[in-house]
Amino acid sequence: MLFKKFESEFHSLATKNEVGLKETLRKVDQIIQNEGLVFKGKALPFSVQPLAITDEENDYFKRASEILSDSLEIVLDAYEKDTEIREYFSYYSKYEKLININPGYERKIRISRFDCIWNGGYEFKVVEPNACCPGGVVVLGKLKEKWFDLPIIKEITNSYEKKQFLCDTPNGFLNELVSAYREMGGNEENPQIALVNYAEKYSYELEHIQKYGCEMGYKIIICDLRDLKLDSQGKRLIFNQQPIDIIYNKVDQLELGNEDMKDVIEACERGLVCNVNSYSSMFIGESKMTLALLTDSKFQEKYLSKEQIEMVNKHILWTRKLEETITSFKGEEVNLIQYIIENKDLFVLKVDNSTRGENVFLGKYTNHETWSKIINDNKNENWIVQEYNEIPSVQILECKGENIIKENKKFGIDIFMFGGKYAGIVSRISDKAVINLGQGGYEQPVIALKAIKEEVASI
Repeated sequence: MLFKKFESEFHSLATKNEVGLKETLRKVDQIIQNEGLVFKGKALPFSVQPLAITDEENDYFKRASEILSDSLEIVLDAYEKDTEIREYFSYYSKYEKLININPGYERKIRISRFDCIWNGGYEFKVVEPNACCPGGVVVLGKLKEKWFDLPIIKEITNSYEKKQFLCDTPNGFLNELVSAYREMGGNEENPQIALVNYAEKYSYELEHIQKYGCEMGYKIIICDLRDLKLDSQGKRLIFNQQPIDIIYNKVDQLELGNEDMKDVIEACERGLVCNVNSYSSMFIGESKMTLALLTDSKFQEKYLSKEQIEMVNKHILWTRKLEETITSFKGEEVNLIQYIIENKDLFVLKVDNSTRGENVFLGKYTNHETWSKIINDNKNENWIVQEYNEIPSVQILECKGENIIKENKKFGIDIFMFGGKYAGIVSRISDKAVINLGQGGYEQPVIALKAIKEEVASI
């Protein structure tokens, strides 16, 4: 597999040139400092050692992820039309007014990310959908752009043809915002974009989106959602007298719908502003319960094509709502609650709408008493259970003092989607099985490569 071969090549080169590796690490630290790349008050954790995928793997990720994205979009359409599906997501009934707002564009999920388990080849499993406001849409691409220019990276990649991902440039993300705006009828040549958070939460990345976007000619401000108001005539949504055309939400969706954002809600209802993502994407598309629904045979028969069913069954991790029911697991009919209590090492428990790796419990690392209590306290609520998959590892070179050492790290891949189209991949690595920046993980660049020698030989 290329990612293992490339890992070996990187280690060999770095071992022979320790001075070069240390200089590369120093330069990356300097880039992060100069760019002000900070997460939770600390320098953005970033590995200089990349994860490599083949051109063929990249093409397959594109095909598979776009079919899965279309399938997820079908869930949102079904929620709108099917009372049984709305009942399935009954936890979100208190947000129904928001969810039912027509965004004015057809595809409701504009910016999203599939978090996946992958260990080479064409086999991957989607663990979570991220269709509210996924992190990493701009910062990683900009850092990767500078990382590619470092001497040791140029040397290790010079025998390969490299393919750039759409998510490697801020333009891909920002163009998608404008595309949604155009689709809903917006005609400002250079629309005003507002990057919004709520009560100063989840501000990570907004300043960098603004900085890079403004450098490219976009008009971008950052503000709190509560400070957006209708003008005196009720015709435009404004911030400090500045009309707003596009809102990009970087928020906790469960905090939305309060009285202090009533002007924003009215503006969205009346089509006065382009709201990205749509509220149905932020609530239903983000919900981990969608994975359980997509793998339900009744839903598949009613809504999905044969190709979509095959792709869902192949690539979505076995997922069920945590509820008292009879279901199937590996071809066997089981009492769900009883079975997962008795076979805890096979499963993972999650709160449906938690982010950043919070409220995730792995059965094999949780004692039986605690496991049983979590299940019994939260069954029939907004929790899910998933099959446990062993998380693959890579060996990463790190500098400890004056020494270069190899560290085994768990890793996973994140597939970005812009407008339902494949935009590329990033990787995250960690000492823990729950891989998330919020849980001590860090970012790893992904590169799609084709060997130049092989390409020439085939001509």
